[in-house]
Amino acid sequence: MEPVKYVDRLNEKYQSLGFPPYEWTVLDDAPLTPLTKPLSACRVSMLTTSGASCRGVPGFDPDARNDLRLDAIASDWPEDGFEINDNYYDHADASADINCQFPIARLRELAADGVIGSVAPRLWSGFMGRIYKRTATLEKAAEFAAELKKDGVDLLVLVPACPLDHQTAGLVARTVEEAGIPTVLVSTGRDLSAQVKPPRTVFVNFPMGNAFGRPDDAVQQRQILEDALNLAANGTTPGELVDLPYDWGEEVRVFFKQTTRDYQLKK
Repeated sequence: MEPVKYVDRLNEKYQSLGFPPYEWTVLDDAPLTPLTKPLSACRVSMLTTSGASCRGVPGFDPDARNDLRLDAIASDWPEDGFEINDNYYDHADASADINCQFPIARLRELAADGVIGSVAPRLWSGFMGRIYKRTATLEKAAEFAAELKKDGVDLLVLVPACPLDHQTAGLVARTVEEAGIPTVLVSTGRDLSAQVKPPRTVFVNFPMGNAFGRPDDAVQQRQILEDALNLAANGTTPGELVDLPYDWGEEVRVFFKQTTRDYQLKK
C-alpha cells in the first residue's frame, strides 16, 4: 500500500480555504552523531508529541498552537496513568493503550531483558499541535537537549503524532543530534519526515496515532521499537529513512480536524 501523501493532502486542504501552500521546512542534509556504545549499554529516553499528560496534572490544549510545553514523565509512571488531549489526530487507540504511540511498557521490557542498558529517569511529552515558530522551537529543543544530558541519555526516540508534529519532531531531533545525543524518529508520515530530514527515521505505514501498531499488540509494538533502536545502533548515513515492512491490513485512515478559514486566521 502506498504511503499517504500528507504534504499534498494538507496543501490541497488549506488552498481550498483560500490559503497559499504551507511553507514546509525542506532540508537537504542532516547531522549525525554516531552511537558509541552497544544498545545493551545505552540509557534511552523517549519523546511523544501525542498530547499525552499524566493524570493529575492539567491536560494539553487539544487545539494547541505555538505551545512549547514539555512535560517530564517519570520512567516508572503507569501505562494506564495518561490522558490524551489532541485534536490533530485520531487517538482512540492510543487512549485505549498508550503503547500504540508512546511504548513505555515496551521500553521498560527491553531494559529488563538487557536489550538496552536502562530507561532514562525522565521520559517526555510535548512539542504537540501546530507550532509555526521555528526559531522558538529550536531554542526549546536546545534546552531539551541540555535536560537529556543531565539524565545521562545516550539515545532519544522521538514519536510524532500529527502531520505538523512530524516537522517539529524532525527539527527537535536534528537539534538534539547536533548537541551530541543520537536520535531516531518513528514516523507515520513518510513525505513529512523525508523533507525535514531527521538524522535517522524508520517509517511505519500505519495511521497517525498508531506508530507502534494496534492496542494490546505487545509483540508488534516491541518489534517496531527494536527496529528503531537497531537503526540508531547501525545506521551510518545522515538523514537515512528506512521503510519498515509491516502491513496495516487495510487502508490507512487519514484524520484531519474540520476547520474553517476564520479558525485558521486566529493562529
